[in-house]
Amino acid sequence: LTKRNGYDVFATQPVAGTRVHGLFQYTNTATTAETTQVMVVNNSGATQSVIYYNNSGTWATSKTNDTAVATFTNFNRARFATFLDYLFRVNGVNVVGTSIDVNGSTWGTTNAPGTITPSFISVFQDRVYLARSGTGDGSRVYFSSLPTAVASPAITWDTTNDFFDVNPDDGDEITALENNGNRLLIFKNRALYRWNFGETEPDRLIGVGTESQECVKTNFDLGLTFFANQKGAYAYDGGRPKLISRKIQKWFDAIPATDLNDMAAEVDADHYYLYLSDSMTVDSVTYTNVMAVYTISLDAWTIYTLNTPVRVMSRLIQSSAEGIYFGSSNGRTYTWNAGAADDSGGASSDTATPISGEIQTKEYFLTFPEKTELNSLNVISYQGVQATASVFIDREADPLHLGELKERFTEFRLPKEKVHTLKVRIADSSQNTSIIEGFNIEHTPQPRINARNTK
Repeated sequence: LTKRNGYDVFATQPVAGTRVHGLFQYTNTATTAETTQVMVVNNSGATQSVIYYNNSGTWATSKTNDTAVATFTNFNRARFATFLDYLFRVNGVNVVGTSIDVNGSTWGTTNAPGTITPSFISVFQDRVYLARSGTGDGSRVYFSSLPTAVASPAITWDTTNDFFDVNPDDGDEITALENNGNRLLIFKNRALYRWNFGETEPDRLIGVGTESQECVKTNFDLGLTFFANQKGAYAYDGGRPKLISRKIQKWFDAIPATDLNDMAAEVDADHYYLYLSDSMTVDSVTYTNVMAVYTISLDAWTIYTLNTPVRVMSRLIQSSAEGIYFGSSNGRTYTWNAGAADDSGGASSDTATPISGEIQTKEYFLTFPEKTELNSLNVISYQGVQATASVFIDREADPLHLGELKERFTEFRLPKEKVHTLKVRIADSSQNTSIIEGFNIEHTPQPRINARNTK
């Protein structure tokens, strides 16, 4: 067991105190100069929404005339896709914008429809799909033509005829699109549908969906699409989605209703990182900036609390290395899984904030029905340094503090009490990467009463 890694500031902060609501990796295969990252925030006066590109660590302006976002919902954030080397932008209020020269701040509507204002975009089977135009057509999905087979391929749009409606009479609306590799997945708040060109399945696949496009992520190596809602987190592998979060259901139950459409996520080879809420109370304890992390290979969950809220996550490429990055509510972007501390990203200087970690084991029944006498707790650790150990005896509300893990093998003498159960707690609030390798409880079982009275 070890604490998580931290995160570091990525690039500059073009506008302080405003929310990042778009983050994307743009690659133009025709020119290496157009391999860059884009991010979106409102300008300082909140009069426009601005698209920036990464110019060697500085967020430089690329498009400055999109409509500013006053109140964030799932339907008015900047989202992107790449097709035919063009970067497509949708935001639910402006017509689709495209650019093949982001660095040159050249934007237009090439290869885009000029009359609809969709909120969602995906590329599937060599077509671009757009969904939910403005505040209307909540169940409608538009699709482009196939690319023309010429030296300079292009696509066209017929928004009068080239669309399909996904169960428009169900009293729900589309909330996300995702290319799973085999199907285009179409999410609503309380439903999930699948599309293969020319056919959408008439019945919903499952009676749950998602309130947030940003929490829908696919691990293409494993063929798994993850998504979440107020009932938990799900994994879709081509069949019926499976609820994978039963072990931490109380954390989903504690998400404020207003935060459900603010969940954001990303995946790596073995994890689904799901940001739940800025503040939530579980078992009478209030936690801030809460992320639930699913380890795919172990089918196990860990709860993270961060120093910075997460608003959008994306996989970006830096120096040929792909990693996870995120945008926060302070106008900054960060590199995930970097360093041993959280960087708060202060305006004048970056302040490293130590990561607080805590392990609580299950309650061990040492003997039953008779009690046992405690002797010692032995903890095996690597770089323990400032980690401390405590124990809960027979479900007492307050733990018994034992001390720091000063050695590779640290022995703590326990009180000579006769008990049934013991639970171990190890905490660390330093910048060290302490690894807890194991522990051992030494105790002396007491003889059974009926055995002592039997001759």
